[in-house]
Amino acid sequence: MHALTQHNPTSILRRLRKLVFAAPLGLAVAFSPLTALAETGIHNADGVDIHFVDEGTGEAVIYLHGFAGSSDMWSAVGLLPLDEFRTVAFDARGHGRSDKPEDAGDYGARLVEDVIGLMDARGIEQAHIVGYSMGAETALALAADHHDRVLSVVAAGSGLSGEPEAQAYGFIAGALAEVDTFGGFMASMAPPDQDLPPEAQAAMLDLLSAHGIDPGQPAASLAAVAASLPGIISLDAEVLGTIAVPVLGIAGEDDPERGNVEALVDALPGATVTIIAGTDHLTAPVAPEFAQAVTAFLKD
Repeated sequence: MHALTQHNPTSILRRLRKLVFAAPLGLAVAFSPLTALAETGIHNADGVDIHFVDEGTGEAVIYLHGFAGSSDMWSAVGLLPLDEFRTVAFDARGHGRSDKPEDAGDYGARLVEDVIGLMDARGIEQAHIVGYSMGAETALALAADHHDRVLSVVAAGSGLSGEPEAQAYGFIAGALAEVDTFGGFMASMAPPDQDLPPEAQAAMLDLLSAHGIDPGQPAASLAAVAASLPGIISLDAEVLGTIAVPVLGIAGEDDPERGNVEALVDALPGATVTIIAGTDHLTAPVAPEFAQAVTAFLKD
């Protein structure tokens, strides 16, 4: 990890504000409740309890949510449950209802191995992997390290990451270490002259809920997660090129991560990319086109 003094804080702040505060007002978010047939449980990964939900029959699809989010995202965007598939979603360590260690050594590559451990525990030999943002980075690392366990990859909201993203995660880790909650971190990232009216605040809270993000969640464990993520995203084009399964990249038209998603096409000749018009990093997953693109890709 690079020292914060080596970063360009101004450019990183601009990027983070685009990721967190660019959502349009008045966005309607529809939530889909889990059916009664869903099985929820706890998988213990080397002493860390991982909360999961397992539902349906057919080829397995494993969902990986974004940083500071939770598995609630996938029902909110209409992908859990998913007709004709067995769907498994879990709260990554440090998130949601899973345990939250505060040491960066408990994250990094362990985020990838947690997927394999849960697959083994649930008797899943191979699965389609669908990830958003941090989940996309985990999905790509998983496909590069465990070729025989992955049927396909949807990498949404992140793609071929590099030094700028590693620096951003380092900056986030440092900022989170200075506050008590994720909401405190968001407040510290907001433009100093921003004063959202009540309806805008309500719209933002609805949008965060659609990602499974709780502003009240503790910051210390998220700081540890962020500090570890450069170890996952350090995949160069050559390593990514070893991924032989079908890959779909998805990004919002105005997502700062769009270029990284589009770069997957050059790194993976068989990859395709879908750009969702009029959306950004937060709004792309809740657009109907997102679930439509994922579903069409999985059923192709």
